[in-house]
Amino acid sequence: MSDPVSLIVSREPVPRVAVGPTKAKDPHLAVVYATASGEVDCFDGGRPMTASQQVFSRYRTRYEVDLRPRSRTAVLGRNPIVSQDGVHAFEVKVDFSFRVDGSEGAKNLVRAGIDDALPLVHGYLVRRFHGAGQRFAIERSFELQHHLNQLCAQPIVLAEGLVVYDCQVSVRPDAKSLTYLESLIDAGRRETLGQADHTPNLGHVVRQGELEAKQQELRIEQAARQAEALRGVPIDSESLIRQYMNTHPEDAAGAFEMLRKLEEARFATAELQNQRALELFQAMADKNLVQAGDLEVMRHLLNGVVMRAAGGDGTAALPATPQLPGARPWDAPAGQLAPGPAAGAAPHTSAPPSPYAPGPPGPGTPTPGAGVPGSGGPGAAAPGTAAPGTGAPGATGYAAPYAPPYTPTLTQPVHPGGPAPVGTSPTPAYTALIYLALDESAKDCLAELNRGLSDLHAALCAAPEVSAGLRLSVLGMAATSEPRLQLATVTPATATPLLTARPGLSYTHAFQQLRTVVGQDVGVVKAQGGQVLRPIVYVVSGRAPDEGGGWRDAHRALTDVETNPAAPHVIALGLGQADPFAIRAVATRPEFGFMAPPHQDAVSAAHSCAAFLRDGVVGYGRRIASGDPQFSVGPPDGFRLAEDAY
Repeated sequence: MSDPVSLIVSREPVPRVAVGPTKAKDPHLAVVYATASGEVDCFDGGRPMTASQQVFSRYRTRYEVDLRPRSRTAVLGRNPIVSQDGVHAFEVKVDFSFRVDGSEGAKNLVRAGIDDALPLVHGYLVRRFHGAGQRFAIERSFELQHHLNQLCAQPIVLAEGLVVYDCQVSVRPDAKSLTYLESLIDAGRRETLGQADHTPNLGHVVRQGELEAKQQELRIEQAARQAEALRGVPIDSESLIRQYMNTHPEDAAGAFEMLRKLEEARFATAELQNQRALELFQAMADKNLVQAGDLEVMRHLLNGVVMRAAGGDGTAALPATPQLPGARPWDAPAGQLAPGPAAGAAPHTSAPPSPYAPGPPGPGTPTPGAGVPGSGGPGAAAPGTAAPGTGAPGATGYAAPYAPPYTPTLTQPVHPGGPAPVGTSPTPAYTALIYLALDESAKDCLAELNRGLSDLHAALCAAPEVSAGLRLSVLGMAATSEPRLQLATVTPATATPLLTARPGLSYTHAFQQLRTVVGQDVGVVKAQGGQVLRPIVYVVSGRAPDEGGGWRDAHRALTDVETNPAAPHVIALGLGQADPFAIRAVATRPEFGFMAPPHQDAVSAAHSCAAFLRDGVVGYGRRIASGDPQFSVGPPDGFRLAEDAY
């Protein structure tokens, strides 16, 4: 806003005595008289009173009001016009003109006592433009400018006697909004340029990919040609050096250097092997482990070691082995042969027990008709009855052969010529499939569970007659289920399964995978000639599953004997944060679900679970080795039935 503009240029008392001619006025001024009570008047467009009129006049003050037009510029900075979003503001600049509206305007101006006309005009403009920006976004400043110009296009007469006219409004975003709009414009510019560059960039990538694919194709063809050329070349040191000479004839010196180093390495290895062989022979001779008749054989063995170390084939002619009188070349000495059957005796076959009659009743064996539903036959023990030989109070025994779809058709293998050779384990009449589904999301328990798997592996390796009737599989449960040990007979050559900590826990994924692999495994084992018992699945869970109760359909598909002939028994163990309701629902029978006490820490509970798995699997293997297909289930140390933990 400019400097103050005062339109009342003079204020003086009206003379009471005529001492001379009346004071004249300028043409652009209007004279206004005011009485002592505040009434104002203007004569004939603002002319002054004559001297005689002044003598008897009731007016006391004479005002001179400037009627000339004025032009100014105002910026609405203290009262900004806010945009539609309520955050950004417009910067409004107004060029306007104003003047006093004749003698009547002069009277109103004097009556209003306006000393500075600019605040009056400024206030009018602010009121006129108030709220107009709320209809326009900050990007639409030109539309707001047009709207404001229309608002003040016509002259406006103010009550104070001023006429405002010739208003020209200029609108633009303020500094903050301008920065924001520039950022939007720059972003749009970058997007446009990016879209324009996308086509050539995409073409470059496609062309580059085609070139790389062609280069790879040529490398594959070159490797194939090289492999074809080397197909008949022996893979030994001399042949490889010769091939290097063929492909790099300019590097003959390098090839000879490689050959020299090869010979040096061979002689060094031969010397070391010879020294070790001599030391071994000396140690055996000192301890009288070498007899005189073995010297010739030992000499040939030592020569073979040295020849192999030196690059030869290690073969040496051994002295002829003396033949037993009348013996065929493949006959073993008579002292190593088991006695054959009596002359004329028929070949012996050992038929396995019927799946509906697991064996003769013994102490604790249930009577016919007391089988457990879903256990595979009527010969199963009733709940609460211990299996023969278990002696576990309160344990539950179950006969586990398969229902008719898995009735064995093959007999126990027969060894030609008599019983099995000395030193071999007899083939069990039954084969049990055991699956351990262990929770890998319970990180605190993994050390104890891995220790239990190691103990189970060692126990089965130490008792081949026990492991012969078992097939063991280990499954790690987490967000997905991963096999840690495929179904196999555990031997010293079998790798020990190892659990790995992983997040999440999905019962659905575990049951779906078990549904697939159990059926396949049963078919494979049955095709191998085994009398397959109903599989047993041990589930150890350290917390509630992620899917809530959404796993029940997958569990039903696994355990329903009507739709899944290979439906297994499921024994569920819960520890830590496991849900007792879920553990009870996972177990195929109420007495198959067990929960750790709530006050027991997860590590000690996992220790009890590991011992339970080891003893249960090994004990079941021993009963199978003895011809008893029943298994018993008792709670781990300190555990209780899951249905009692609600």
